[in-house]
Amino acid sequence: MIHVTNEGSKTDLKVDSYGRFLYFFVSYGAWINGFAYTRKVLAVDGTHLFGKYGGVLLSAMALDTENHIFPLAFCIVNSEGDASYQYFFEQLLEIVPNTNELCIISDRYPSIKKIVSKIYIEAHYGVCLRHLSENIRKNFHCGDWMHHFYDAAKAYQRDEFNDHFQQIKDLDMSVAKYLEDVGFHRWSRAHFPGNRYDVMTTNIAESINSMFLAEREFPITALFNSINSRFAQKFHGRRMMLANTSTICVPSVERKIRENVTIGNTLLAHQISFHTFSIIGHGSVAMIDLNNRTCSCREFDLNKIPCPHAIAAIKIQFGDDYG
Repeated sequence: MIHVTNEGSKTDLKVDSYGRFLYFFVSYGAWINGFAYTRKVLAVDGTHLFGKYGGVLLSAMALDTENHIFPLAFCIVNSEGDASYQYFFEQLLEIVPNTNELCIISDRYPSIKKIVSKIYIEAHYGVCLRHLSENIRKNFHCGDWMHHFYDAAKAYQRDEFNDHFQQIKDLDMSVAKYLEDVGFHRWSRAHFPGNRYDVMTTNIAESINSMFLAEREFPITALFNSINSRFAQKFHGRRMMLANTSTICVPSVERKIRENVTIGNTLLAHQISFHTFSIIGHGSVAMIDLNNRTCSCREFDLNKIPCPHAIAAIKIQFGDDYG
């Protein structure tokens, strides 16, 4: 029935040799088609079901361009473990290609990291900052200066990262050693080999766990009917809200660009070549390449939205009426 009413959907039902239920995977056609237009960052998480037979609901969530939660896939398994995640990611691979553009973020559950490294060889794996910070706070009792960790994690440039990480070292070498063992490339934006944009936590997946708190007691068919209808309503509401939008970008991006325009108007730009500029302001110098859409501050590179330096260069390139 899912395939009849949702063309292009991906489903799979696995039973044991006695015909007893083991796993069920579903991704609706609209979700698969829509994911092609989202940032290729997936937050993967699992939550326990409260029904008679127990089990765990696994989910893979993304963000759309307006930073709304965008579901991609759900899966019912008996428990979290290697076999369950092996099945989940094998099914996911049929709708999400294994490319180096993909980033998968989790709460450091060992099976997720292990299976991702086997199935999504080209993809990048990152850890959730919130879970990592909670582990640090709990194990090292350093809640008073956790802002240094977040400053280091969210820094765009490695020099800026090094400054913040040095402060962590000065405060507690054991915390610094713990973070080094996790791997800078797992949690630091400056060191991350792929692009996780601003998706630094698995909150989008955990929000789903809260969203369907009551439904987690339902039988499986009722649970998935509720998931389908709830997101159908949300998608309709989002579509109606943006149907008459006259701007090129979605509202959240328009707001960010307006903020950057305000800052960019205060910067001094020098044109070096047709596409490259030197931008001076706020005590620093940045190099912009409009042709390659890069900036030495790395905000343009990683967020894909023109930073204030890029705005200043665009204004020189195209004049005050750059739109």
